[in-house]
Amino acid sequence: MDLPMFYNEEEEWKKVMLMYDSALKEVNTKLEILNEEFKLNHQYNPIEHITSRMKSPQSIAKKLRHNGRELTVENIVKYVNDVAGIRIICSFTSDIYRIADLIAKQSDVQVLKVKDYIMFPKPNGYTSYHMIISVPIYLSNTMINVKAEIQIRTIAMDFWASLEHKIYYKFEGNAPERIRKELKECADIVSFLDHKMLTLNEEIKLYNHEDELEQYKEILSENFQSMMRESYGTIVEDDNEETDIHEIKETVKLETVEAIYQTAVYKEEPLEIQSEPNNTNKAETGKKKEDKKPDGKHAKFFRLR
Repeated sequence: MDLPMFYNEEEEWKKVMLMYDSALKEVNTKLEILNEEFKLNHQYNPIEHITSRMKSPQSIAKKLRHNGRELTVENIVKYVNDVAGIRIICSFTSDIYRIADLIAKQSDVQVLKVKDYIMFPKPNGYTSYHMIISVPIYLSNTMINVKAEIQIRTIAMDFWASLEHKIYYKFEGNAPERIRKELKECADIVSFLDHKMLTLNEEIKLYNHEDELEQYKEILSENFQSMMRESYGTIVEDDNEETDIHEIKETVKLETVEAIYQTAVYKEEPLEIQSEPNNTNKAETGKKKEDKKPDGKHAKFFRLR
């Protein structure tokens, strides 16, 4: 990410961006784990998809200028809470609060601020659930808590917000009154649609006779996981460990002896034969040498001695 030309704190900026990028990775990992758990344990997955982004330097500068603050690294860290941003898209409005609660319950996540635009929509009709959280980032010699913004919306909310942003961008934030009125009516339709779909989903659950069985399975699974929880992060000492090491040593000794034996049997080396008397002819001497040459299976005996 490149800074505007007038910014002269490049090294500090790079360090800050490393912190925010690390925060995105931390939060994304947490959400991916929750997402996979939902897929494993529930009949449906409430998280439709997750996106993340780093706020552009131009947007950061614009936000600071809008608030009458100088563009410095210190002001970015202090006053811009959404440099690192994550958006979670859900199926139903009930899933929004469920996911927000799961995030807040994580022991290393600190919730700094919440804006509930679902219960209290903006005047233009915007609805979403915003959380400013901090997560610990562990560096080589220190730990730093870094802020990130999480936005949680339904599919319908995200559809409206995306189109509203595009329309307002064309008018540079000054859309005609008629356009704003139409967008507000669309937001009301989106809110009605979300409520209707949630009601329909709750009604379908009443016809699902397998819900009680699924709840029973979840209870059993939770009990099992509670029993296994300590085992994931602990080591149980094996009493037979020393015996196993002794057996390994004995095996190594046997293999070494076997290797020596194989070398002695198959390595062809001339054996020293005592000289024959001078009156023996060469043919007889050669024959006697040949007769006295030990065969392979006895050769090791002579060599090993």
